Amino acid sequence: MQPPRSLIEVAPRVYQVRLRGTSSFLLLDSRVTIVDTGTVGSGRRILEALNAAGRRPDEVEQIIITHYHPDHMGSLPELRQRLGMRTAVHVLEAPFVEGRLPMPNVFPRHRNVLSRVAQPILERWPFTPVPVDLVLHDGDELPVLGGLRVVHTPGHTPGHVCLYVRDLALLVVGDALQYRRGALDLPSRVFTEDMDEARRSVAKLALLEVQTIAFSHFRPVQRAGSEHLRRFALEVAPAG
Repeated sequence: MQPPRSLIEVAPRVYQVRLRGTSSFLLLDSRVTIVDTGTVGSGRRILEALNAAGRRPDEVEQIIITHYHPDHMGSLPELRQRLGMRTAVHVLEAPFVEGRLPMPNVFPRHRNVLSRVAQPILERWPFTPVPVDLVLHDGDELPVLGGLRVVHTPGHTPGHVCLYVRDLALLVVGDALQYRRGALDLPSRVFTEDMDEARRSVAKLALLEVQTIAFSHFRPVQRAGSEHLRRFALEVAPAG
């Protein structure tokens, strides 16, 4: 049976699940890791994709959240309740996910037409706090697909993380980068808290050996990822 069009094989045992305006990722090892959960109500589609990939809900070990925006963890409470798996979040964002601090404004820089387009997502929020079982730090390595390294990439949000699988030369970048008209781009200015930090994070990613770059809002770049990253890092480096 053909997999649904919403399920894209990014790398061996790694699938992008295309959701409404965003994506989730399935990392299929002896156990399953889900990266991000999409907007509220995306849980059913993620579980359907899991089934299409030949895996069962009871094989899910953990969900890793790249950052606390509602299009990346809107369905976290639903999936947590249904699957009972652990939740992993960067240390800077864990207090918001657990409800110990109020969620920050997702339009930190300004409001414009794009923010009004996203407003219905926020109105459907409100986020139900979820316990964080695994607090992530820069350089942490999880035993997934031979080694899944946490790369702290602040800028879009303070605790944004990318995920690097060295054995697959794969980098899951969340919203640290965009890919428009065949070229890398910085994260959306509307939703990014610190663009200078975002630029510094690009330089950090350019140090990795990467073949495939997987994005939350775009199809993957599946060749010469390091070349793309290093060229772009030079383009966005601060003057001087």
